[in-house]
Amino acid sequence: MAQQDLSQTKEAIDAGAGTRSISYGALFFTFLKAGCLGFGGFMSLISVVESILVKKKNLLKDEDMLDGISLASLLPGPQAVNVVAYAGNKLKGTWGAVIAAFAVVLPSFLLMTMLSFLYQKYGDIPQVKQFFKGFVPAVAAVIVSVAWRMAKQNVKGWVEFVLVALSIVALIFIPKDFRLYITFLLVITFGVFGNFFFRDKKAVPVHVDRGKFPLQKIILVSIMVVALIFLLYLPVDQSEYNSLWNLCKTFGGLSVMLFGGGYVIIPMIQHHVVEVFQWLNAQAFKDGIAFSQIMPGPILIAAAFIGYQVKGFAGALLSTIAIFAPPAILMVVASQAMEYFKKSATAKAVMKGIRCGVIGMIFFAAYELAKLAIPAGEVTFSQIWPSIVIFAASLFVLIKYQVDVVYIIPTAGLIGYFLYPS
Repeated sequence: MAQQDLSQTKEAIDAGAGTRSISYGALFFTFLKAGCLGFGGFMSLISVVESILVKKKNLLKDEDMLDGISLASLLPGPQAVNVVAYAGNKLKGTWGAVIAAFAVVLPSFLLMTMLSFLYQKYGDIPQVKQFFKGFVPAVAAVIVSVAWRMAKQNVKGWVEFVLVALSIVALIFIPKDFRLYITFLLVITFGVFGNFFFRDKKAVPVHVDRGKFPLQKIILVSIMVVALIFLLYLPVDQSEYNSLWNLCKTFGGLSVMLFGGGYVIIPMIQHHVVEVFQWLNAQAFKDGIAFSQIMPGPILIAAAFIGYQVKGFAGALLSTIAIFAPPAILMVVASQAMEYFKKSATAKAVMKGIRCGVIGMIFFAAYELAKLAIPAGEVTFSQIWPSIVIFAASLFVLIKYQVDVVYIIPTAGLIGYFLYPS
């Protein structure tokens, strides 16, 4: 009897986890802080968001974040901002998605605009890149701590463990040139595994209110996506190459053709920016991508750099909106549709399998990011000991003492600035 009471108490606690409310103002500042700390790309930013929303504030559950990552892996657009839009929508509906996406992009947009101005005036700024060295091992530690916590919550048996390990092994052995393109296929595969291993065949069918399915929104968003792709390839008079309209339609069209992460679409962006419209030369484009990699936030904030070089602040602003807004809208509508399907036993099993695959992807992302802290070529211990120390110390205080990432990442950046050779 006592054991049954204990089980019921645990179920009640789990059911209540992640159900706290939040105001629009608090939502804005929460994602603004995440946007200031999300150095290192997609999974780094998502790990910071997860640390704040799940571990610290108990606003969402691990399952919510994993579902957001899974859905973002299936849809076009910058995955980090898409997951943020998903989380915002989960917390406060459509306006929550808008506020969360705006807040998380704002820090990197302001920094990129400032660097764009300095770059236009003075050229490359190598001193800025020095700060990134200390961030890398600390962010890798943040990702490992998040993946570890998610694994403890979701990996309950040998089947889940094998699926997580299979995800990691698959990404290790897939050639790098194809790895980013294979994300979609991996998510589908683990969904099939989930349906096979985790489906409860004795589950009672749940009645679903068909009136809540967002069919009209899906049709409207589908028309928007087709229109953006059409506009991308619509011929433009040479006199209009540098117009704000051309910037908007180009980045808007590219945004809905992006699958598998920001790095996948870089060659396509380069084709339009350097070869078609000649907004930048090849070196300036590479510098813009380099700056985007040291920004907190998504790599596609490079759109702000490009837009600034073409049309100043207005170009930076509209290019940023164009690259992030259409996929975020698609994400919000798709998340509403997913809530409809998740009530079925099949969908629950599929999502459980996908979560195992995503946890493996997060562990692998930490491994890939950690490699960036190792210099190319022949390496000596004196070159890598700062990275080892920063990673180990960060991981220890994150797991043992649950120190907030708001203290970890900036501290690691400052320490690394002085420890690493310039």
